[in-house]
Amino acid sequence: MLYMIALILHLIISVVLVLIILAQSSKGGLDSNLGGAAMNVFGGSGASMFLRKWTQILGLVFLGSCLLVAFLVKEMGSGTAIDEIQKRQQKLDTEETAPPAGQTQPANIPTTTE
Repeated sequence: MLYMIALILHLIISVVLVLIILAQSSKGGLDSNLGGAAMNVFGGSGASMFLRKWTQILGLVFLGSCLLVAFLVKEMGSGTAIDEIQKRQQKLDTEETAPPAGQTQPANIPTTTE
């Protein structure tokens, strides 16, 4: 459960970081595609400093989320999650090979050749 929350948070951080990086460039970046919205909101140089600061902050948060997800994956691989998955797989394998309860396997029916 914690892994899924961390993974979704990591994905959101990644998307926001990409959008902020694209918004910084005025030469064909996201800002120019949106009609210069960052220039209108923040002024001429305000957008540059604001976006640069948030890029640095989100870059550090992204690094932290990468480490968190890596440690959570490591814990999943060595914990009881793998054992539980293997038990479920064994149970499914035995259910596939065994006939359903109350049924017997049909007897071999001889084939007739003419």
